[in-house]
Amino acid sequence: MNNMKEINNKLTQKFDEYPTFGVLQGVKVFVTGTNIAGPFAGSLMAEMGAKVLQAEAPSIACQTRGTLAWSQNHRNEYSITINVAKKSGQKIFLKCIEWADIWIEAGRPGSYAKRGLTDKVCWEHNKKLSIVHVSGYGQFGPSKDKPSYDVSGQAMGGYMYMNGVSPTSGPLKVNPYLSDYITAYNACIAAMAGYIGAQNTGEGDSCDVAQYDTMFRLLDNYPANWFNKGYPKQEPVPYRTGNKSDMASCFSFYDTKDGGAMFVAIVGQGPVKRGYPIIGMGKPGITKGIPKNCTGFPLFDPRGKQADELCAKFCAERTCDELEEIFNKAAIPCQRAYGPADIEKDPQYEARENIVEWEDQCFGKMKGIGLTNIFKKHPSQIVAAAPC
Repeated sequence: MNNMKEINNKLTQKFDEYPTFGVLQGVKVFVTGTNIAGPFAGSLMAEMGAKVLQAEAPSIACQTRGTLAWSQNHRNEYSITINVAKKSGQKIFLKCIEWADIWIEAGRPGSYAKRGLTDKVCWEHNKKLSIVHVSGYGQFGPSKDKPSYDVSGQAMGGYMYMNGVSPTSGPLKVNPYLSDYITAYNACIAAMAGYIGAQNTGEGDSCDVAQYDTMFRLLDNYPANWFNKGYPKQEPVPYRTGNKSDMASCFSFYDTKDGGAMFVAIVGQGPVKRGYPIIGMGKPGITKGIPKNCTGFPLFDPRGKQADELCAKFCAERTCDELEEIFNKAAIPCQRAYGPADIEKDPQYEARENIVEWEDQCFGKMKGIGLTNIFKKHPSQIVAAAPC
């Protein structure tokens, strides 16, 4: 990685000597909370150049401390301990509020307010502060006080209901910690929106980000269909189709001859024109029943069922390597399901430096996820190891 030498030479950065880089250079972020849903938002901003300070309670450390995940997800950050239950701790807390542009907190709803540290009090100390409250169920409502973990958000948000290996299987959670991580991304968006708003108006705002809200928002068109057209009253649930599409033909993962799984998408006018002849479905505009400008068929159409069966047979008779060669040559979207070995040896991962090495203060030499979102003028960087 380009700045690997700097990481090795500076495992830690002095707080007042933090380097200037990235699109968020100069932005100051204060994070209070543990685990993933709140703190990971700070991690994302730290890699884009923001100066990020995470505070933990003296008796409730982040549960990821001491793990390889902490080493990877808290690079570039600073860490302190604050006991806001004491007056001395509240004084330190408010100093941090005065310093910060953004405050992201992930405690129980109302836990700061009951100690007198309300949004209003924070704005009295820093009127342009962007505040983000992250929780499982939100800051109000009958469920607000329920404890929450990643699966809580997936379960209540409807995401698990959508997923399963078959229409008659039970709901299925998605690994790893999808609700936590996507909520962190959402918190990051809300924090930066509040920050930009403060630059424009001179006043900060406060955003209530809930895990189940975030997951519910990811359900795309399904809620609109449920609540306007009706939803399944009982099993089987048609949406639980595992690696298969529940709507489109030739748009799924298919088993291959060598025991792999290949995603194939013969949908859209171009891919159908090129792909249908390959799998034996015929040529659009020539074969009876397939219009000239055909974009594919839904599974409930007999032609869609036929096309999907032909695609499955075509894939089952070939290896992943053979299928990639055929479909890539025809410009048909395809992708084998990668495992760790595939990721590590793939030239695309290498070209974009998706896997990097750095020196950690606890574990020594580390290898893991690199930077995402490649900025041209002000690139993100990894300049320091995670704090001990």
